[in-house]
Amino acid sequence: MLNALGDLGDFVGGIAVLITLAYLATQVRQHTAALRTASRQDLSAAYRSHNQHLLDPAVSEAYATGLRDYPDMPPDQKRTFTHAINDHALFLQNAFALYESGALGVENYSPYLTWFACAVATPGGSAWWREIHGFYNAALVDSIDARLREADLPDARKLGFFAVDV
Repeated sequence: MLNALGDLGDFVGGIAVLITLAYLATQVRQHTAALRTASRQDLSAAYRSHNQHLLDPAVSEAYATGLRDYPDMPPDQKRTFTHAINDHALFLQNAFALYESGALGVENYSPYLTWFACAVATPGGSAWWREIHGFYNAALVDSIDARLREADLPDARKLGFFAVDV
């Protein structure tokens, strides 16, 4: 009789462990999903903040000029362009870190990568990228360079608020 009760206790204990493990697995999945959602929201907010700077006509003009003419541009515009495109690169570096960690899926990372690659594929963006790329995360640089080699990028100088005569 004692053996039967012991076996029953072991069985009930095993069931309790399985229920606990299932509960914990559910909690981990929910936490991971919430983390991914929060990461996407934070990244979108950071990108909107970056874009707010481009609403300043002087910054927008310097950026458009830089995509075309960097480094052969007036010093004040050159500084403004450099800061604006560097801000974009640092944003992408953050997105890349989230992507590498698994907190950001490729479906969310890829458009950011493509948009930045469009900027550095322009004549001015390319000149800037050649000068500065060594200051960024090597894996990110490889990712950007690989995207540039795909050669299916639209010309950022012809897109919306950066449209200039090419």
